[in-house]
Amino acid sequence: MRRILPFIPLLALAVAPLAYADDAQPCDDGTIAAVARWAGIKGKLVSWDEQGGLVAAAACKAVPNAPGTTIAAIAFDTNHEGPGGDSGSKAQVIALVEAGKVVAADRSVVEEDAATVVGSYRIDTAPYRLSPDVRAFGVVFTSSARGASCPDASAENELTLWIREGNRLHAVMGTNLEGWTSVEGTACGAGTGDARSESAHMTIAVEKTSSHGFADLSITAHITQTQRKNNEYADTGKRTARTVLKYDGKSYGSDMFRNFWYPDSAR
Repeated sequence: MRRILPFIPLLALAVAPLAYADDAQPCDDGTIAAVARWAGIKGKLVSWDEQGGLVAAAACKAVPNAPGTTIAAIAFDTNHEGPGGDSGSKAQVIALVEAGKVVAADRSVVEEDAATVVGSYRIDTAPYRLSPDVRAFGVVFTSSARGASCPDASAENELTLWIREGNRLHAVMGTNLEGWTSVEGTACGAGTGDARSESAHMTIAVEKTSSHGFADLSITAHITQTQRKNNEYADTGKRTARTVLKYDGKSYGSDMFRNFWYPDSAR
């Protein structure tokens, strides 16, 4: 899975903290143990903040219409690289757990570098009803990497939508949820002259139209325009942009650095 540069606003770098579990979406010991057992991971199943701990990040949430099923997203530090590094790899498992047993899951690897460091997960259980019989769920990955110090554009918070296919989970769509782009001037901070930029927060909606049996999905970018003049920052306007994704029989596609909302001058 391709990871992205974190979102870097014009004012400052935003760095997400490392986390064992989202405060509002903790994973209990039994769920973590079940996921590790399914993945064949053995060792100390506690936060990697503790000596020998394997859990780099985790989030869990019950399925709203099936409270006996828990969605889990866990990154395991199987190579014992520890927090703070940017050149390792983590085993990522997305799973559905029922009665202490994994009933469907997917395992992949998060390759870490200067732009991608495991930070945190969040489970999104919005009603992504793709068909009368299929409801997707989302997992949001946030990198804690600092990224480039003077970017022209950036993005963060990767949302992946998953559906169950028997005992496996299949990723059907991916997008970044936050984005930023320079429109005029440079983002290198005070003393570099006037500049304009735009930032976007993206939301997903299920459309009434469909393709290949699954509902179309729309992404709406809620955009804020910002100006730096005489070293002072001010919001100068807001606008929206929208794009529609169609299912091709396998997926809606994945793009973790979407630019459909960029102004023409920034493309």
